[in-house]
Amino acid sequence: MKEKLKAYLKGMKREQIVVYVLLIILLVVIVLPVKKKDSKTGQEKEAVENNSGENVDSGNSQVEVMEQQLENALSKVEGVGQVQVVITLESTNQKVVEKDRPSSESTQNQTGEDGKNSTSSSGNTEESTVYEKDSDGNQMPYVVSESYPEVRGVLVIAQGGDNPVVIQQISEGVMALFRVDAHKIKVMKMK
Repeated sequence: MKEKLKAYLKGMKREQIVVYVLLIILLVVIVLPVKKKDSKTGQEKEAVENNSGENVDSGNSQVEVMEQQLENALSKVEGVGQVQVVITLESTNQKVVEKDRPSSESTQNQTGEDGKNSTSSSGNTEESTVYEKDSDGNQMPYVVSESYPEVRGVLVIAQGGDNPVVIQQISEGVMALFRVDAHKIKVMKMK
């Protein structure tokens, strides 16, 4: 087999060998990125599937993030010490989708036998959701805006929760961050 290949290559001109080598390199360059893209899209698909599962529980994760941020901020305040925060929300996030509302109106004028004019009008309005296509061709409603839920109440348990000055600082900080009334904030001493 090797002898046949050597005889075949000896019979070829140098230019032909260079062309074949370049074609092989070109095929390798074309094929390799396609395989990498396919593997990336597979990973991206897994990430999208995982994220879609997380979206169901996004309200809880959002609360956890808010709690963690507030704990980190309060723990840096003098006199607060170790802190734990519990936040409750009114509801979950609400997404407002774009609606297409074509409407039509028609007016009719009629003259009766007695010479009096009568006018009648009618209107018709339809509403349909506007959809957009993602890169995979799936249709999803077009989201115009997203409203975040309001904070219902905040419970702060802190080591310095028995000091009136610390309680006041914590309450003012929470009121500034979350725009909640003072009666919706409870600061307690940690045991």
